[in-house]
Parts: sequence; C-alpha cells; structure tokens
Amino acid sequence: MLVVALFGCNTYYQTKNATTENLRVQTSAPADSETHPLEAIIEPYKSSLDEQMNNVIGSASKALKKERPESSLGNWIADALQNQVNQHLSLPVDVTIQNYGGIRIPEIPPGPIRTGKIYELMPFDNMVVVMNLSGLMTQRLFDHMAAGGGWPVSKEAQYVLQQGRAKQLKIHGKPIQAEATYRIALPDYVANGGNDCDFLKDIPREDTGQLVRDLLIDEVKEQASKGQRIEASIDGRVRMGD
Repeated sequence: MLVVALFGCNTYYQTKNATTENLRVQTSAPADSETHPLEAIIEPYKSSLDEQMNNVIGSASKALKKERPESSLGNWIADALQNQVNQHLSLPVDVTIQNYGGIRIPEIPPGPIRTGKIYELMPFDNMVVVMNLSGLMTQRLFDHMAAGGGWPVSKEAQYVLQQGRAKQLKIHGKPIQAEATYRIALPDYVANGGNDCDFLKDIPREDTGQLVRDLLIDEVKEQASKGQRIEASIDGRVRMGD
C-alpha cells in the first residue's frame, strides 16, 4: 500500500506493506532541477500510486452507512477488525471497539470497493492494540462510549444506551463481572487517551503491529477470495433505552 505525505515543498511516496518493496522519494528540487522538472520526477510514482488506489479489492452488497448509536458501517468495521486481529494473535480478544470519530466518510456505497475508498474511510495510521481491562474499567469505557452517543462495537458485546450510560452490558452473552478481565482491541489513538479516554493511558497494552486500515483492506480481500461481498446490518447490539 502506498502512503502520500506532503510537508511544505516535500512530497513522499512510501509503501508500507510487507509485500511491496519500500520506496521513499524526496522531491526537494535537485541541483539540476531546470533540466529535471519536479513533475517529471514525481510522475512515475504518482502513476503507481494512482494504480494501487484504484485497484478493486472487493465489493459491497449494499450501502454501509455511518450512524449512531449503531450502524451498518460501524458494525462492519468492528466485526471486520475482530475477525482480522484474531488471525494475528495466539490469544483471541473478547470484543473490538472503533471510535466513531475515526470513521471519516459517511458511507461505503454498494458496488466495487477500491483500495482508495478504505484510505478515505481510515486515512490515519492508527494501529490496533489490545488492552486487558477489568470488568469495572470495561464498564467505564462503555459508559464513556455511550455518553458520546455510541461507538462501533463488535457483535460480541451488547448493551442498552440509557441516560448516557451503557446499561445491561454483556460480552459473549453474559453480564460483565467486575473482577473479570476482558481483552479489548481498539485503536492506539484511544488507548493513548484520544477521545477523552485519559483513563486508559497508563494501562499496559499489547501492540499487534497492524494498522486499522490494513486489517479492513485484508477483510475486504478475504471476503472477495470467498466470492462474497461485504455486508452488515443493524442487529441490536446497541439499543436505545427509555
């Protein structure tokens, strides 16, 4: 996968996928820039970038929309991350969370999905980390999510959003236990205190080494390899209470 970053007059094109040879181009004007215009230097890499971003990696059976407190897009993202991160770990996670603000487009439309669409969805280089949280801390995290209107959560968790709290919280169909430990996968941005999650900053975490974006790309490709389109629906994992 190629990443483009612009810093002042410098442009960098860099691949970050283990299956692609790393490439970095510094485009500060060389001494003979009059005979080698900047555009001519960039063009071969721009063409390669455009080709990769336009590569069709799968398809969606219907539109996946970003909404609160629960949505088809949020459910797909959380379930996809849960599936993919567990393929990289010897000890599976109990539930996966994605912060709502990290989803940067309102929907994935039906039809072909290109690599660039997942970059639009997740443009930041956020990594997935795993935190072992007590039942009390898990409840605090879910209450925080509920107070913000709800975040995407994988199907292993269900709760009722009532008066800004996560009521009747269950994981794997069972009410959470205060002294139990739950393995929660989430973006490092949240684990580092983003979205007002300062209460998580000092808790040890396990780095998976996987970008959120890469795992979503892998999920789309995995479903395509099985002849399936990505799809998700609202299934009641987050319900509004009275």
